[in-house]
Amino acid sequence: MANQRYELTAFLGIMTLTSILWLEGCMPSRPSNVPADSVYIVGADVGWWQRCSYDPKEDVDYCQIYNLGGRVLFDEVFLPYDGGKAAKEDELKIVSRSNLTGPYYVCLENGRILIPKSDFENQKRFIDWRLSRHGDPHIIQPHK
Repeated sequence: MANQRYELTAFLGIMTLTSILWLEGCMPSRPSNVPADSVYIVGADVGWWQRCSYDPKEDVDYCQIYNLGGRVLFDEVFLPYDGGKAAKEDELKIVSRSNLTGPYYVCLENGRILIPKSDFENQKRFIDWRLSRHGDPHIIQPHK
C-alpha cells in the first residue's frame, strides 16, 4: 500500500512538473519584424511584444509595442508614469508577467511604468484606476 502511494505521488509530481514546463514553453514564435531583443508579454487572453531603449543624447526612452502578429502598436518616446526622469538602459528590464501588464504601456522590473507620449494622459488615468482598484503596492512585481 505504501509503495502504491509513493508511485502515485511520484507520478503526480512528474505530471505537475511536465505541465509547468510545457506551459512555460508555449511562447509563440517572434514575428520576423519584431526585434530579437523584444520581450514577450503574457496577457490574460493574448500576448504582445515590447522593447525599450534609452537615448542618452535626448534623455528619453523609446519603446516599441507589437501585437502578437507583429503589427506595430507604438513606436515612440515613452514617458515615466511617476513623472520622474527617463529610465536608463540598465533600468529597462521589462516585466513579462504581472498583474498590471497591458498592451498600451510598459511595466519595468523596478516597479516603474512607461507610457506612450502620444497617449500619456489617457493611459495614466487608466493606470490610476487600475492601481486604485487593486490596492497592492507590489502589483507590478513580476510573477515568479
